[in-house]
Amino acid sequence: MELSLELALRWTLVFLRVATALAVMPVFGYRGLALPVKAGLAAFVALLLLPTITLAGGTDLGRMGLPTFMGLALPEILAGLVLGMTTHFLFYGVEMAGQLIGIQMGFGIVAVLDPMTETQVSIISQLQYLFAILIFLSFNGHHFLLEGLAKSYSAAPLGGVSLSSGLVETVVRLAGDIFVAAFKIAAPVTAALLLTEVALGILARTVPQMNIFIVGFPLKIGVGLLALALSWPLLSYVLKMLWKSFQGDWETIIGLLGR
Repeated sequence: MELSLELALRWTLVFLRVATALAVMPVFGYRGLALPVKAGLAAFVALLLLPTITLAGGTDLGRMGLPTFMGLALPEILAGLVLGMTTHFLFYGVEMAGQLIGIQMGFGIVAVLDPMTETQVSIISQLQYLFAILIFLSFNGHHFLLEGLAKSYSAAPLGGVSLSSGLVETVVRLAGDIFVAAFKIAAPVTAALLLTEVALGILARTVPQMNIFIVGFPLKIGVGLLALALSWPLLSYVLKMLWKSFQGDWETIIGLLGR
């Protein structure tokens, strides 16, 4: 492949979409990874994809001015953001489920720094998120993301990205599904803690001499941790089902990028 200005500019456009997508995807966007590692990975993936990618309309990049080039670069960045952000929706649901569980267990004031978002989250939320990442890696979800990123250039080649109304509707619907996923994941532990609250209420009525606050706080923590451990096999099953559903939605998003 002969090195030229046109080839360098084409690689730059490919790199912009790949780097933006990987920066916000699960696993690849982990803030614990050094920035040079992320940039190197994005550059390597862009280099692998370069021979198979052409510019929509056959425009000559070598004769293109800076304003026109920037007009091509901006849609590539937006396409990368859409592809990367939507893949993280499921994990946002997992974190929200952990927040719900942590508050009910009494861990609402116990927070840790999430390295992905650099915000304070519940310790249970972070535990659920890390477990979900392990499940995600176990069924090669990261391979699917890279394959989808490569397929996006077939649906939306360089210069052919279109943010249609159908794409916006699909992204908004997936964002709303975050709450559905959170309640599905948190349901078993929430039910166990609700029954514990009912039992403590009955106990407070029958034995008024007992200090329910002193007894209830460690009891809810113990029941919550036990229910959380027992629900992890169910979490694995729910995540796999949600991921299968998301795969079809993500392919729809990739197809809508070129319309």
